[in-house]
Amino acid sequence: MERILLLSHAFSGGIVLLLGLISFLDKKGSKSHILIGKIYVGTTWWICLSALFIISFYRFSFFLLVIGVLTFYASFVGVRVVRRKKSSSEKWYDWLVSGLTSLFGIGLLVYGCYLIIATQSAHILGILSVIFGGFTARSGILDLRHYYSEDPDEKFWWLHQHISAMGGSYIAAITAFAVQNNRIFLPDGYGWLAWLMPAILFSPLLSLMKRRFEGRFKKAKTIA
Repeated sequence: MERILLLSHAFSGGIVLLLGLISFLDKKGSKSHILIGKIYVGTTWWICLSALFIISFYRFSFFLLVIGVLTFYASFVGVRVVRRKKSSSEKWYDWLVSGLTSLFGIGLLVYGCYLIIATQSAHILGILSVIFGGFTARSGILDLRHYYSEDPDEKFWWLHQHISAMGGSYIAAITAFAVQNNRIFLPDGYGWLAWLMPAILFSPLLSLMKRRFEGRFKKAKTIA
């Protein structure tokens, strides 16, 4: 069973990397984009679920835990934000998932601070925990604040969040691949860079995509 989980987890990871690239190149909002998106999300959630099974029943992995939470939450928000384009349309599970993700991020942040203080050094795992814990906590808390807020000023806020979330989930998938195969392109002792390089390299591209497609979407709506 462990071997089946590992193989299906790795195979699904390859599928997600391929579908994410296709979705990136495909026309946004088209039937093929929506279909590929559904398969992408379903495969992503299996990756997260299989990671949970491996952690719970076979062996704990800090890598699988962090990447699994980040990937699931990003893809979850990416799907939900399209289905709740109006403010105050959140369901109880939106609150639950965002709340649990916020707590996980805070816990990871505290753990990272503890490692740094306890070892009195720039502990790599501690620093990574602080970075990813802070990012995760911030993402969950911002979503909770959004649930509380009134109608947002930006008419197409949901498009901004959708692109950010789905792009974030793809960056997390690339990070998973990079961390698992860091010995191929990184020298010994620098494997920790694989945790940071995907976000550093692809976040500017994601920001460019958001501005580009938000502009196109607004223009299309204006013409319509």
